[in-house]
Amino acid sequence: MIGRMVASDIVIDDTAASRRHAEIFYDSMTEMIGINDLKSSNGTYVNRQKISGFYRLHDGDVIRIGQTEMHLAKMTETAAIQKDITGTSMLTRGMVLEAVDEHPIPLNEITEELNTVIDFESAIRLVKDMIKRTMVVDVCEIILAADFKKINTENPDNLMARTIRNSSVEASSLALCVPIIGGGRPYALIYVEKNRPEARPFEKRDLQLVVGISHQTALALQRIELLEKIRKEGQVKQLLLRFLSPIEAEDELKDYLKTGKLPDLAEKTVTVLFAEIADSTGLMQRIGSKKFTAYLNSFYQFATQIVFKNSGVARYLGDGLLAVFMEAKDKPSHEERAAGVACEIIDFIRRTDPPEPGRAGVVGIAINTGKALVGYVGAQERVEFNVMGNLIKITYRMQEYALPNRIFVGAATAQAVRNLYLLEKVGSLTMRGSEQPIEAFALSFMKTAPFVQPDKNSDMQAAFKAIAEKLKALGK
Repeated sequence: MIGRMVASDIVIDDTAASRRHAEIFYDSMTEMIGINDLKSSNGTYVNRQKISGFYRLHDGDVIRIGQTEMHLAKMTETAAIQKDITGTSMLTRGMVLEAVDEHPIPLNEITEELNTVIDFESAIRLVKDMIKRTMVVDVCEIILAADFKKINTENPDNLMARTIRNSSVEASSLALCVPIIGGGRPYALIYVEKNRPEARPFEKRDLQLVVGISHQTALALQRIELLEKIRKEGQVKQLLLRFLSPIEAEDELKDYLKTGKLPDLAEKTVTVLFAEIADSTGLMQRIGSKKFTAYLNSFYQFATQIVFKNSGVARYLGDGLLAVFMEAKDKPSHEERAAGVACEIIDFIRRTDPPEPGRAGVVGIAINTGKALVGYVGAQERVEFNVMGNLIKITYRMQEYALPNRIFVGAATAQAVRNLYLLEKVGSLTMRGSEQPIEAFALSFMKTAPFVQPDKNSDMQAAFKAIAEKLKALGK
């Protein structure tokens, strides 16, 4: 008796099976065997054909009830020898295709279940459960490639060792070991074993099923790995877009995809810019949080756009902005780009409607050039762009003096942009925490035309000198 009823000789735990589904008859005298469907709700299938009433069975027939398959095999000593599967085999495409052809139902079931998982741990757990449900085994292990080093691969009698060493399928009468290989590299291996004294030796069909499961598992792990890669790339891109323009974020992402990590902190020569809204706390109290938020957002939006336009990196600082400019291919120097951004921010503040009537918006901006540690720091779950060093502290303190709506630059920056902008020395600024005062210059609008030093060896030198003497004589 075959059915869902617990008193059946063969119990099928399948909702598609009836309580009393079918009967199998065997005549030992004639060795005739047959099956009779007992008017089941979902039918009995032999070799994929639905039967009605009694059907005579033959060696190799496949019976299916719901999702459960049973295979009829006539066993003799000679047949048992022929079915011996012990030894080593290479995992080939032919073996996989044979496994899929022989076990379509269980492999389809495991594929459907694996398609619902999105992480390695769940996939491995699901595969182990599936093997235990479909095969009568006492031991089922799935060992990830990261743990292969724990296995002594020098032991020639160890099935797992041979599988790891040769990426091969290894079999003994009571143990099977099959690699899980995807994209030409091993992800894991499946090891199953029977250790009960009365256990029936593994047959070719058992090996085929494990091969089929290993193939479906490899496909699932590749899919999960790809999804994780896409998810991580998306996270990194969103992170980069917080600090970089879209074009530069794409370039940085390409480097990340090659190396697998973002640039670590490293010392570089950079130009940093601090821009801060003056008296932000008092301003918010006077105009209210809603108006202040709108004003701050418009400031951030413009400042960020102009920083990105000039290939800078931007970070928000509550009521201000830190921008970092580094060497960029086919771009002006980082000092020039920082100065240009500062002038545009000042212009924006002056022409934008003031946040409160009768009081113009006020910012202070400072720019400085020098050595700083620049890069990305943090744990994998939370990475931040950072810039560190004494240069940052000095520039921030300089900004506190640059009011109202002024641009103060350090000596190195002033030297780099002296031919492009008007500079006025404002003296030495005393900085908290610094023993030495800092030389600063006030930077204003761009010159109409950069002053070009004449070549000392040219004939024009004398002409320039003569003009200068004439102007001096005229008091100009």
